[in-house]
Amino acid sequence: MSRKIAQNGLLPKGWREVKLGELCSDIAYGYTATASNEPIGPKFLRITDIVSDRINWESVPYCEIEDSKKRKYTLETGDIVIARTGATTGYNQVIRSNEHSVFASYLIRYKLRQDIAYPFFIGCVLKSTYWKYYIEKIKARSAQPGANAKDFANFKISLPTFPEQKAIASLLAKWDTAIEKTEALIEAKEKRFKWLLKTLISDQQDNPEWQQVKLGEISTCYSGGTPSTQVPEYYDGEIPFINSGDLNQRHIKSVKGMLSSLGVENSSAKFVKKNTLLMALYGATAGVVAITHIDAVINQAVLAIVVKKNHDNNFIFFGLEQIKNTLVKKYRQGGQPNLSAKIIKSIKLRLPSLPEQKRITNILDTAKQEVESLKQLTEQYRTQKRGLMQKLLTGKWRIRNQNRRGK
Repeated sequence: MSRKIAQNGLLPKGWREVKLGELCSDIAYGYTATASNEPIGPKFLRITDIVSDRINWESVPYCEIEDSKKRKYTLETGDIVIARTGATTGYNQVIRSNEHSVFASYLIRYKLRQDIAYPFFIGCVLKSTYWKYYIEKIKARSAQPGANAKDFANFKISLPTFPEQKAIASLLAKWDTAIEKTEALIEAKEKRFKWLLKTLISDQQDNPEWQQVKLGEISTCYSGGTPSTQVPEYYDGEIPFINSGDLNQRHIKSVKGMLSSLGVENSSAKFVKKNTLLMALYGATAGVVAITHIDAVINQAVLAIVVKKNHDNNFIFFGLEQIKNTLVKKYRQGGQPNLSAKIIKSIKLRLPSLPEQKRITNILDTAKQEVESLKQLTEQYRTQKRGLMQKLLTGKWRIRNQNRRGK
């Protein structure tokens, strides 16, 4: 980890500092081939397949490879593959199963000496902040991010005894399991939420009891502006300043941009009250909808939609989210790169009675909150795991009674 750590600045008893390359029996660059969705050979592991928390082998393509070359590039359990180019430089995975696979040319495989290095412990080290700092230094050397096999091999690791390596990896794996289970629940809850959206809103568009209206008929819409960036006094004040990128939060509770009163007075920036619907008008975020939970001002790329009192704000929010992709696609295909207040006000929605709007909103809000709560739990798990890694990988916390080698 490139520094001697733990008690009194020294390595813990029984630990030693080694380079990654010293723990390997072989280091190799990957195979160059064309990926195919057809099963024409072994699985062909690429950079894009290792950027998630785990490798999803079902989505990994195949490739053709001569039998004479297959052994050289075949992956085995315990091998470590590391991305060597671009923004993904340093991304890595430990191979956890003997899937019939080879690895692509922009990956480097490190075959560990598994008598001295437990692969899943080394995998934890290569997910640590120490590794990330090391990679950032490598990437900073040139305008084109990348690294070679020697760069990675020179990474220094504080290596515990083999039994302690296994114990540390086992403990951290329990956190990974908890995270994976929670993420599986999130996926199931998100599917249920989408089903509810479809059932309660999309499938009701032909319901004769629902009335069709234009958004402009049930709301007041306006956009804002931006103060001159040449006047520093207009910025870094106490008034939250919402831009289109902030709408990706979906529920806006805080923003980085801030204006001064002077900035608002000398621009077209407009105030919005909390619980106002907002829609992005330009660029990649066009059509994205959010609700602000703070009083703020908006710029020209954001449209405020103030829904009239005889309609439910959240129901309109869910309805606009449902048609977002269709709306943007329609106008871009027609040569219109951005949305406008006129376009947004002309959006047609079918709405039930106000009591029905509130009933549907309550169901959807509850389902969405279940998803958000699980996401918060996952982030808590990740934070706790990072803190635990920091202590275990430095020897600040030791796992005792690891007397057996237990390979």
